[in-house]
Amino acid sequence: MVFAPTMVASTIILSDLHLGRTTRAAVSPESIADLCAPFDRVVLNGDVYEAHHPSLKERGTESWHTLRDRLVSAGCDLIPIAGNHDAKAFDRRELFLEEGLVWVTHGDVLDESIAPWSLSAKRMALAWKKAASQIPVHQRISREGQLEIARLAGFAEWDLGPKDRVPPAGGTSLRKAMRDPGRLISVLRYWKECPDRALRFAHTTNVKAPILVLGHSHNAGRWRREDRTILNTGAFGFPGRPYAVVLDNRGVALRAVELSDQGYQLADTPYWSDAWDAIRAQSSSD
Repeated sequence: MVFAPTMVASTIILSDLHLGRTTRAAVSPESIADLCAPFDRVVLNGDVYEAHHPSLKERGTESWHTLRDRLVSAGCDLIPIAGNHDAKAFDRRELFLEEGLVWVTHGDVLDESIAPWSLSAKRMALAWKKAASQIPVHQRISREGQLEIARLAGFAEWDLGPKDRVPPAGGTSLRKAMRDPGRLISVLRYWKECPDRALRFAHTTNVKAPILVLGHSHNAGRWRREDRTILNTGAFGFPGRPYAVVLDNRGVALRAVELSDQGYQLADTPYWSDAWDAIRAQSSSD
């Protein structure tokens, strides 16, 4: 059993900034730093920058270093989590917060092809099978083992030739998928199945947290499955708008991230929120 905290470090969780792209990404590292600086803790849940793309890596790395330095200077506890685009840049693959009430991971672990809409989906699925075959069964079925297999499978996308890559000008695999009927179906199927996949993964890998926080799919929202709340923070780019998960002494909230002439701000009214007492009740019934 896990217990609701009495004092919570104010926390913002974002994902899929895709720094390094010139479009369909966070507009600048400075704008993200300004959004996050008021918080005690900043969790960047994967695909922070385009570390995997040879033409975008240098600009992405510079942007990441600018963001990191500004947040550290502001006194934030900065916690980056690896996604499939920056799996070689960051070691952490998951995070439990507030005595286990909240579990955070990028979400690439939920499908053996990592990103079914990707040009390299089949290649990554083969890499998943190869990685899984090289790990002892007892490790393969563990949460840590599954996360490591997903990390290794995602590397197949890092080795693409120029013809197979999205343009460095800022195109995305997901955007391309929307123009291909077969891949579009894969995207929509994944979006529909993602909450159930997250629930199944939690059941099979002993994640007891009542709040599951994901990114990766670029499909922001909140879903209820059994006694779990599944939150997705979307992306700073195609096809929707970004959201943030915010933790404070009151509870957990999912808030839209809005862009104006003054930069990024959180929406005044949460898309969804819940108090710690209610979240604790969910955990107690697990």
